[in-house]
Amino acid sequence: MNNKIPTGTLTLTLLAVVAYIMLTEITLIFGPVVMPFAIYLLLKIRQQSNVNYWILFFSFLIPAVLFLSPLAAGSFIILYIITSLLAHTLDKNMSQELTLFYTTFAIGLSTMAAVVVMQMLGFLRPLSEIYSTFRNWYAEQLNAVSELTPAGVDGETILQSMDLYFQNLPAFLIIGSFFLALYIILIVRILPQDSREMWHYRSFDRWMMPRMLLYLYLLIFIIMLFSGSWEESTITLYSNISLLLEWGLFIHGLAFAYYFMLQKKLNKVLAAIILIPLVLFRPVTVLIGLFEMIFRIRLIMELRRK
Repeated sequence: MNNKIPTGTLTLTLLAVVAYIMLTEITLIFGPVVMPFAIYLLLKIRQQSNVNYWILFFSFLIPAVLFLSPLAAGSFIILYIITSLLAHTLDKNMSQELTLFYTTFAIGLSTMAAVVVMQMLGFLRPLSEIYSTFRNWYAEQLNAVSELTPAGVDGETILQSMDLYFQNLPAFLIIGSFFLALYIILIVRILPQDSREMWHYRSFDRWMMPRMLLYLYLLIFIIMLFSGSWEESTITLYSNISLLLEWGLFIHGLAFAYYFMLQKKLNKVLAAIILIPLVLFRPVTVLIGLFEMIFRIRLIMELRRK
């Protein structure tokens, strides 16, 4: 391993990491946009010198903890967690699909951990209090609007929907982490590499979720039918798990629909365009995924081809 890091690479890495930290502190939207580029440059340093990679970590961590906000320090730690994980998957020659799975949960769980730590240290109010304050304010706005409109506004239904979204916040965080992980991996993959072999992968039409996902989804569905007298925390747990499983079926349904169209000799561009309505109408795609898993349509089509 070459311990000498080019000055240009080191300078770009410092600028990218600083830009990531600053933008994350300004807004949580802009930070993840530049995150893949910081990870890409850190991976180059990690490939050339593992010692310098960790020296750079502590060189940033100490001033971030002492002089910057907890959000800046936490975002920097998350950046290094994801970079170290991606470096490990490259060293072990893991597939892109497995890397995507690990990265998704690394982003989601590390973000949850950062929020919990900031709450414990008093840097962040409990999310339940923040949501309760916002909910009360929004309820007042709905009441004011309903008094001005002749037909009125069904504020209770809107508030119940908001409560459901807040209840499933951990699951939505994992789902958002999936798209961020996908964005990071694709950007790192297309940027120039120095003789590094990237993750091997299967085309999207060959993606298949484990059949165990179907059994878990049906089990959670049955449990939810008899959850009327259960504690709210238990219901919330099962609701979050059910939502994650549903998104797994959604991806499986998309992959099968794409596979089916390609098997029918449909043009790839046209097949990708047809997938757009399936993305928008997620319940339909979830049913397609369920139907395919139950009857193993893909396996039947493969056997007929032979």
